[in-house]
Amino acid sequence: MVSDFDNVLNTVLVPLSSSDHSKRAAASAAVAMLLTQAPSNSKLSSKVLPAITPLLSSEDCLVQRNACAALIAVAESEAEYLQAGMQQWTKALDTVSAKLASPATETDLRITCAEVMGAVGHANAEAAQAVLNQQGVEALISVLDPELDATLQEAGVDSVCKLAAAPESRQQLVHQGVLPAVAKLLQSNCSEVHVRALLALGMLVGSSQDNQTKLANIDGALSGLLVLRLQQDDEDSKHIADGIVAAMLKNPGCKQQLTAALKAQSRPAAETDMSSHFV
Repeated sequence: MVSDFDNVLNTVLVPLSSSDHSKRAAASAAVAMLLTQAPSNSKLSSKVLPAITPLLSSEDCLVQRNACAALIAVAESEAEYLQAGMQQWTKALDTVSAKLASPATETDLRITCAEVMGAVGHANAEAAQAVLNQQGVEALISVLDPELDATLQEAGVDSVCKLAAAPESRQQLVHQGVLPAVAKLLQSNCSEVHVRALLALGMLVGSSQDNQTKLANIDGALSGLLVLRLQQDDEDSKHIADGIVAAMLKNPGCKQQLTAALKAQSRPAAETDMSSHFV
């Protein structure tokens, strides 16, 4: 028996095949909104992805963004059931990764693409693995740049956090080069980016002394951590940075570098105090 939800969904999916960009944009937005009310275990991937995935290649950016929003809604609605439809996601993730990695893609669309990677990766361990295997990490690294739009940086590192929430994904993330890219965001001008970058670093290095040592050897990482640890404007960043530094101080592999960085940080203040006596 077809449920009322399925009847509505089937009706909303029809205009997705229209040649009219405005109709496809409206329909994909309607799909995204409808899926927030989906009953559990709806097995949406098999119904929605074949209709939505072609829209990712539309010439219209709004159609593409709304299609990404629908993908996010599917991932969030299915969650633990998502692994049953991972084959359906392969082509979609390929396209989303390519658009995310391309500097030619409009910033708003890149933001939504990053959110797709995070939503799929956060659904369950198998879905996270699919993102890790579909050039997703490389694409996310491309937007972990403090010179880019702050909202794009935030979306990228937030998706890294969602992937890193699965402990079995963390070493793969480090192996694929996430650590230097996230550490670079400590130089961002945005406090929200700092918090998410620190959360990601905490998950990636918090319980791994090998990864702590790798972090200590990244140019600028220790100085960035120490600056955020001492600043007074953002208690969240201060608290998380302090926790990472405390863990690293217990690690013989990076204690020497960290101690030297702490001394270097305190030296300018001491020199300023000394110079004040000669004014």
